[in-house]
Amino acid sequence: MSNVQPETSAPVTGQGSTAQAQMLNLDIIIRVLSKTIFAPSFCIFIPLTFLSQLRSTSHPVFIWSCVWTALVCLTHTLLHIDRLYSNQWSWLFSPSKLNWGDQVVLITGGGSGIGALLAETLAMRNVTVVVLTKTPAKLEVQNDNVHTYVCDVSDLDAVEKVAVQVREEVGDPTILVNNAGVVKGKLLLDLNEEDIKDSFGSNTLAQFWTLKTFLPAMIRAGHGHVVSLTSVLGLVGAAQMTDYCASKAALVSLHQTLRAELDARYLAPNVRTTLVIPAFVHTNLFACVKLPTSRLFNFLAPHLEPHVVVKEIIDALDCHESRVIRLPWYTNLARIMGPGVGIVPKWLADLLQWIAGADQAMSEYGPKPDAGERLLVERRVTDQKID
Repeated sequence: MSNVQPETSAPVTGQGSTAQAQMLNLDIIIRVLSKTIFAPSFCIFIPLTFLSQLRSTSHPVFIWSCVWTALVCLTHTLLHIDRLYSNQWSWLFSPSKLNWGDQVVLITGGGSGIGALLAETLAMRNVTVVVLTKTPAKLEVQNDNVHTYVCDVSDLDAVEKVAVQVREEVGDPTILVNNAGVVKGKLLLDLNEEDIKDSFGSNTLAQFWTLKTFLPAMIRAGHGHVVSLTSVLGLVGAAQMTDYCASKAALVSLHQTLRAELDARYLAPNVRTTLVIPAFVHTNLFACVKLPTSRLFNFLAPHLEPHVVVKEIIDALDCHESRVIRLPWYTNLARIMGPGVGIVPKWLADLLQWIAGADQAMSEYGPKPDAGERLLVERRVTDQKID
């Protein structure tokens, strides 16, 4: 999720401490399994271990261990082939790592949160970083390798104007990280025209403007990387987030169509694209979110710390690989829960939504009473008059 602070700065509610976030959870278990029984390098030793103990190649345990190993190896082979095809890598030679010394990384919304942490981390590697921020007073990054410009990225004219400065003073960005965004946290009927324009301007249109401005240089050079931060709420909607969810959903389609244009029309496959789809991240953007605090919820849906997202972004950049990053693991379920897919039945999707507390999570945001409460009172008054 993006990192522009909301209008309120109340303390975070219901997330638990960093120590709690590091407790045993589903993601840790899946990470361990992926390195053991789901890893080919580990699985190939399972049949050998059973064979040394059973001393029979016809024993069912040995046979099934061979089947399991074959399935794991086949799955990883297919995934590897897909990575090679998607990134047009050589079948014989491993891809070269990114030369960070030649990179200029531009980060929107880099004044705080994920953007600031990414800028600081890269700057410590002596990477040249350009930060576009709307609120310089809140800037957290202080490093000689970071060049900061005040820019409202929702305004095309402002982006084009600052681009001239960036090119003259730093150079053409080779990596673009579209991270800026806002959240209003209001019911649809409480949103005014300015709210909706601001949400789509910061969350969606800003990415169009930065792409139109900085992408041509990457295409001419034949290499580059575009990172787009969206949200799992762009795949699965939640109450009191209509503008945010819709603006983030547009970024999923933007990522897909941009990839198609780079491959088929601009003939620039080495301009990589990475889409980041996180769930709740500990940043000021969602400082007042109220989520369940039960151990079961924290086990199944652990909260994300900004450094986890930053690490995944840097890894994709370092490998110079187009990726879709989903964090934490349970966000993969959104791929089958969305209304455009319909694999999960409605009752089950609603149950999961209720368990997650998604439709009540933003109850601390917006006006009080909100549109739902006001209309409910009016309906009750009307019913009493009819009676």
